[in-house]
Amino acid sequence: MCSFCCPKCRESLRLEGNGYICPNGHSFDKARQGYVNLLMPNRRHSSAPGDSREMIISRRRFLESGKYDIFSDKLNELTANCLNSCRENTIVDCGCGEGYYDGRLCEYLDKLKIKYKLYGVDISKDAVKAASGKYKGVSFAVASVFDIPIRKNSADVAVSVFSPMAESEFYRILKKGGYLIYAVPAARHLMGLKEAVYDKPYENEKKDTAYKGFRFEGRHSVRGEINVSGEEAVDLFKMTPYYYKTELSAVEKIRGTGAIKTEIQFDFLVYRKEEAETYEDF
Repeated sequence: MCSFCCPKCRESLRLEGNGYICPNGHSFDKARQGYVNLLMPNRRHSSAPGDSREMIISRRRFLESGKYDIFSDKLNELTANCLNSCRENTIVDCGCGEGYYDGRLCEYLDKLKIKYKLYGVDISKDAVKAASGKYKGVSFAVASVFDIPIRKNSADVAVSVFSPMAESEFYRILKKGGYLIYAVPAARHLMGLKEAVYDKPYENEKKDTAYKGFRFEGRHSVRGEINVSGEEAVDLFKMTPYYYKTELSAVEKIRGTGAIKTEIQFDFLVYRKEEAETYEDF
């Protein structure tokens, strides 16, 4: 049975009262919204790592417009297909953000009458707080994808949408034969938005499909086109890594540009965990 595990000793956590405790006595408080903070102190982390509250608000507002639902629909379909070949149905969203994709996945699996347990982790406390406050069918924790608080060999499917590739951790938490669904931006994703900001926009680099410990099962491409303007265009820009790297004047430029037509392109790369004694054996 899959459950969150203690980030200090990797033993399973059990809920007691308003907190979680492991057999070794390590305890973690359960927040009012229902999530648990399992992010261990790290000198490489800022005091508030991950997306800010402002960015989370922008992300939720944009995603709830439905303009990315073609991606959510494909993710739902791929996840259900992977679960159909698994005896148990444990899913871990590694980098869940504010939970929009998880919420829609729950609705989809419920309609198909597929039993499952869904866990979501993200390094941003603001993101997890927002997710846990709205999507009650998911167990959420604040944690890094490079230190996922899930016991080894316990997940059937790991999902990562635009989050860092942490292949050794994904390998550790997945069961033998478990699936990894890894979403990356395709070459011309948001090209129209980039053209509105930069003098010389460039295409995204195509991601390598080879990762140690995993067999590549296939690439599933989703393509579309959307129109955005004003605050909605700004919200979309705040969802991208470009926002971190671009001067604030770019936000005003986007806000004043008017209607922007842009391509939207995801590639879903599906992998299956190969058999080995340890990850290092590959």
